[in-house]
Amino acid sequence: MIASEQVAGLPHEGARIQALLRLLLAGFLVAVLVTQPPSAHLLLCWLIVLSYVLWSVASTVVLRLGGPEVLRYTWLALAVDVFTLAGLTLVADKSADTTWTAYTLLNGLFVVPLMAATQLSPLVCALATAPTVLAYLVSGLLIRPIDEEPISYVVLRALLLAVVGLACVLLTALQRARVLTIARLLQERNHLLEEMVQIEQREQRDLAETLHDGALQYVLAARQDVEPALAGDAECLERVEFALAETTRLLRATMSQLHPAALESAGLLPVLKDVADATRSRGRFSIDVVTHGWDESTRTAVDELLLVTVRELLTNVVKHAAARKVIVELARTDAVARLQVIDDGRGLGGVDLDARLRNGHLGLASRRIRVEAAGGWMRLRDADPHGTVAEVEVPLA
Repeated sequence: MIASEQVAGLPHEGARIQALLRLLLAGFLVAVLVTQPPSAHLLLCWLIVLSYVLWSVASTVVLRLGGPEVLRYTWLALAVDVFTLAGLTLVADKSADTTWTAYTLLNGLFVVPLMAATQLSPLVCALATAPTVLAYLVSGLLIRPIDEEPISYVVLRALLLAVVGLACVLLTALQRARVLTIARLLQERNHLLEEMVQIEQREQRDLAETLHDGALQYVLAARQDVEPALAGDAECLERVEFALAETTRLLRATMSQLHPAALESAGLLPVLKDVADATRSRGRFSIDVVTHGWDESTRTAVDELLLVTVRELLTNVVKHAAARKVIVELARTDAVARLQVIDDGRGLGGVDLDARLRNGHLGLASRRIRVEAAGGWMRLRDADPHGTVAEVEVPLA
């Protein structure tokens, strides 16, 4: 959030830099009149310069006190800068044969493209540079006859100003692109943080559902049979023992899904079977795990990715498929690992994962993003005659 505010405040910082440059330019004009006063129209020159000083101070104050809407009109100040310098140069031109005032003032136009560059808008910078170069060229041509300066020299100086302006436009475009890139990255970062929070909340809900639909049901059933079992009812005692055994099995399966150490120590295949057992209890359907080229000793770099992916796929089967039978196929070659989850439910083929991600359904879409980030792919298609086939392929290297 802090970084986002900093990016949003960059145009305001640019306007502040422009205001500072304008104050320095006003100081430059005052210094020119003090050190090189024109021999004609001195009072008019001072009137123009002092008006510009007041304008610079006032615009700075308005910028500090105004809101974001003030930034929309900062480009108008550049027009005032150009007209002031050009007009002051033409007034001082009347004494160009005896003083260097006009020539010195003319160089102040080089500051205008720099001020325009702070707008972070290449268009504004270009629109400010063009009249600045034109004013520089026209003013230079008007004062040229005083000392018989060659026209080529005036044109070359104007061309140099145009090059400076072009450099400012290009730098503005580069800086704007960087700012937009930073803003986009920050937006993606915030979006990913929101996704992480939503995924964590969803996994907590899934865990609660798993415990409620599995282990808790056996505990409640055992609780009802405890008193008859204590009274000597052998059948109730057997049911209590079975319920506790199932509770232990389901809790161990849940622990193996949650703890990475279980995956590292036992391997993917045993943990996958535990996931299948836990899902069977939640979904009330049969589930078979079929493997090709995979045994309990197999360890790969994509075990965790495959595990979280199959968990997500099975969770979607439980919630949406209304299936009676599910098959999980895990295959391995020298180069890739392949995973298939096939159900005979109502079908999820044709699901737009990108649309689900935009609408906040992060499960399958986020898993697909992780699979693709690992160099693999994930797709859904209709099963025959009904149901869904989810296919995942991930390179092992």
